[in-house]
Amino acid sequence: MKIWHALFITVIITVIVSLLCVSFFPSVQAFVQYNTTWDGIRYSLNNLDATAVNFSQNNVPTGADKVLICVPYLPYGDDDLARLKTFANDGGTLMVMDDFGYGNTILAYLNLNCRFAGVPLLDPLYCYKNQWFPEITDFRYAVSKDIKVVVLNHATALLNSGNSQVIAWSSTSSYLDQNGNGAFDNGDLQGPLPVAAKIPLGTGSVILVSDPSILLNSMLIKDDNLSFIKSLTGVDTGSSILIDTSHLTQDPMNIVKTKLMDIKEVLAQPYALISILCLLFVIASIYFLKIGGSLGREL
Repeated sequence: MKIWHALFITVIITVIVSLLCVSFFPSVQAFVQYNTTWDGIRYSLNNLDATAVNFSQNNVPTGADKVLICVPYLPYGDDDLARLKTFANDGGTLMVMDDFGYGNTILAYLNLNCRFAGVPLLDPLYCYKNQWFPEITDFRYAVSKDIKVVVLNHATALLNSGNSQVIAWSSTSSYLDQNGNGAFDNGDLQGPLPVAAKIPLGTGSVILVSDPSILLNSMLIKDDNLSFIKSLTGVDTGSSILIDTSHLTQDPMNIVKTKLMDIKEVLAQPYALISILCLLFVIASIYFLKIGGSLGREL
């Protein structure tokens, strides 16, 4: 066998093994649908019967029965912002879940006065484990009466909620840690503070939640978190839930994994599968005919 044949086969095997490793190795990127560990959203997708979408690339359907959940850890461009506005104006429910990301960019584009505070909401008294996990027990609008406690995880609060319909409030012992020292100081805004609100927009609405961590695998099972999300999205009434994963920070491995899953979906189509099998048959036939011809010449 010639050296270049051996090198070619080695490269092919290396690429195939690498792709298989990436495909089967679990993702560890936060808020990613392929991540089955504590900070993924696989459980949310399953329990909400939700679909992960790439909002920047795909045509997302609109309508009164559609709910689009955004976690804006990367900024939305002008085109995407315009599409978000159209989504709500056409009757859809746009749920923006943010703490320290780019949620305020969306709110400014939509001409809404409400803002995410962008600093930690701490509660040393009503909390799970420690003050970074505030417990929410005050619900005043649009949620089921069966919801008693929602646990947040490194959350923030909403400011300038004004005439919006506030859905949930933190306790009186909560506060916004303006300087990040983990203690209440003069100047820190004290609770109760809104952590969820619903604002009409066009024929649809915008729901704001000041902590996207509720969606994580480890948080969804805490107290009434799942019921809270279901109540906000109306999943039990037949709403179709879409989760935008295109504005989340992603590591190189997860990018490759996403591309592989997209390719897998394309290759799963009957015509694509038949074409690949035909191509492999032709390549194998040419290769073995070539080998056979070489052996014949040697004999």
